[in-house]
Amino acid sequence: MDKISPLELKEHLKKLSGWTVLNNQLCVKYNLGSFMQVMSFANLVSDKSEQINHHPKFIIEYNKISFDLSTHEVGGITKLDIQLATFIDETYNELFSI
Repeated sequence: MDKISPLELKEHLKKLSGWTVLNNQLCVKYNLGSFMQVMSFANLVSDKSEQINHHPKFIIEYNKISFDLSTHEVGGITKLDIQLATFIDETYNELFSI
């Protein structure tokens, strides 16, 4: 699997709410209503990650969760990262955004 081009990444970022690129990773942080909402969200992302065999770094801080996505084998962002970021973005917007 190859890294996506900077132009392709720029186009995908237009469709992802609040995502940025930092140190060759796609990054986002969400504030949710409670710890239980954060854990539910984390479990949904974990299930999807297992399905596509691509596992993110995520950090939980009570009612906050952050995700950092990259493909370590290629040292950057690939289509798998975009696929998972899209799932995370859509899931947040459907279930947790106000």
